[in-house]
Amino acid sequence: MNKRGKFASSAVLTTTVVLIVYFLSESTKSPVPDPCEQTLSAAALAAPGEAQEALVDNALLRGTHCSEPKPPPSP
Repeated sequence: MNKRGKFASSAVLTTTVVLIVYFLSESTKSPVPDPCEQTLSAAALAAPGEAQEALVDNALLRGTHCSEPKPPPSP
């Protein structure tokens, strides 16, 4: 096999590997969690006391941009 054939073969192999890795990574992605629910949940699970109250207040203030709760996705 000459240099040109080896180069073409390695280019095809590299492209195939990159495409396989890309498609596998796309198919195994988990959905992005809703930041509106996540912030308030984390604040509510914090240690009780002033720190928890401050975290809940902060989560509620930051969550003003959130709309009404979304219905769960249908199967």
